[in-house]
Amino acid sequence: MPTTPYVPAFCSDCVRIHLCSVAPGDVPSCRNCGAATTILPGAAYAAEDVELFEQLDLAVRSDLISEQTGRRLGRELLVAGAMAAGAERTLLLLIDDLPRLQFLLPALRLKPTSEQDRALMARALGMIQMILNARTSLLEHSA
Repeated sequence: MPTTPYVPAFCSDCVRIHLCSVAPGDVPSCRNCGAATTILPGAAYAAEDVELFEQLDLAVRSDLISEQTGRRLGRELLVAGAMAAGAERTLLLLIDDLPRLQFLLPALRLKPTSEQDRALMARALGMIQMILNARTSLLEHSA
């Protein structure tokens, strides 16, 4: 039986971004407040990605202080991706401005980086890019 993918959704009522499971034709509602949400462009994820996505949104929402910073970090992510920089190296570019992302880097916990950690970091980078774009857009429109 095929599983329904989880897609990024934005709630304008409580200003949250979260992953939600949506069947074709459905209008998703916010898990936080129940309001209708808007599906954001981006990849689809699995149910097991929901917790990571929420941690990443909290980190970006808490640490992103300006639209200029958001645009700069977005450019850095694009350049790093185009240069095929490793996930750890790319995350290190973001940590100064988004310190709550440190939980993604095992080396900062004095632990060797496993293949599983690398896969998680790579998945997280795609999520961060989408969240960063959405949060930067919100800052631009609130200014």
